[in-house]
Amino acid sequence: MSTREKILDTALTLFNTEGTGSVSTNHIAEAAGISPGNLYYHFRNKDEIIRGLFERLFAANDAAFALPGDQLPRLDDLQKMVKTNYKILWQYRFAHRELAALLRADAELRGRFLTVRKRGFEGFHQLFQAFAAAGVLHMPEDSKSIENLAEIVWLITESWLNSIEVSGRNVNEAQMERGVELMMQVLEPYIKPQSNTQKESHVSNKL
Repeated sequence: MSTREKILDTALTLFNTEGTGSVSTNHIAEAAGISPGNLYYHFRNKDEIIRGLFERLFAANDAAFALPGDQLPRLDDLQKMVKTNYKILWQYRFAHRELAALLRADAELRGRFLTVRKRGFEGFHQLFQAFAAAGVLHMPEDSKSIENLAEIVWLITESWLNSIEVSGRNVNEAQMERGVELMMQVLEPYIKPQSNTQKESHVSNKL
């Protein structure tokens, strides 16, 4: 592992457990077992480290929502995307818990985030169309319905951890399963009944 990746890994752990506000570059360097000078060789400040972690987050989401290249997408692929989305959310939970504050504090990060978010909304349309063409989803009659659905999906994902916190529940990995359940319930009206072949495949994948 390169020093740069080690710094990012260490910062991610500290940010997730302690929050970005209480973690300094010196804390990150000490936890990574390197000198502050070595850290500054790779990152000029903490903002650059945070941006580097967001780039990792963006890349992870891109990979999670990539369609299979060797076959038509199936219901299993849709369910896998939703589950992977919440695994990534938990892995980068600091970014979701502090999203508004981080974007307000860093104009460069905000610009990059909004660009990626816009691309994500466009990608949602493409995904929906691909699953509809494969017979997995019902295509809504109007594009506005897809736009509304995309916004609902984003709202649930981006605010899920904060919703858990303000409700007084423990913020832990098990709560991600609840997020998956809610997301699948939102998508359920658009899911076509499975064929016998799809049902058998779904059952075998669970065994």
